[in-house]
Amino acid sequence: MPGVGSYTAAAVAAFAFGRRETVVDTNIRRVHARLVSGHALPAPALTAAEMRLADTLLPDDQNLSVRWNASVMELGATVCTARSPKCAECPVRSSCAWLAAGEPPPSYTPKGQSWHGTDRQVRGAVMAVLREAAHPVPREMFERAPADLGFAASGIGIPLAALHRLNSAPEQLDRALEGLLADGLAEMHDDGLRLPA
Repeated sequence: MPGVGSYTAAAVAAFAFGRRETVVDTNIRRVHARLVSGHALPAPALTAAEMRLADTLLPDDQNLSVRWNASVMELGATVCTARSPKCAECPVRSSCAWLAAGEPPPSYTPKGQSWHGTDRQVRGAVMAVLREAAHPVPREMFERAPADLGFAASGIGIPLAALHRLNSAPEQLDRALEGLLADGLAEMHDDGLRLPA
């Protein structure tokens, strides 16, 4: 069963490198649940059956598979949303098993995902720093606020200050940095971290 890291690796491989990979995020799972399975929402946790379904739906053609992943993800994010699906705007509504079944309600009440204080929030804050950085960012800059050496003018001052305001525990920051490196979303060089070239 793939975890968050393997999902991220599949997404990077598909979207950054154009590989044929089965990408299954929250939005894709919801589209598959409604369109194919006739359920209002996917199961609370990713199942082996969902992965098999996603594998069978993915086109064999490499280029088409990348467009498929992006299209289904976008459909789930903008049209087939969790709380207020825009079924009238859906381009595949005539094939939707959930609509055909009369829009049955979910079999459970979903819990909202927390954001503040999570590893995801720290990862996002680190990525914001890396997106603004013109050069590799020394790892120690993520760990503590630097003396004012003009970094604000370099473009990373604001996202770096936002990261430091999170006051994340050192082990949480380490998990975020190591996870981004392991997922291929950041690279470590002699002079610091940066986005992949």
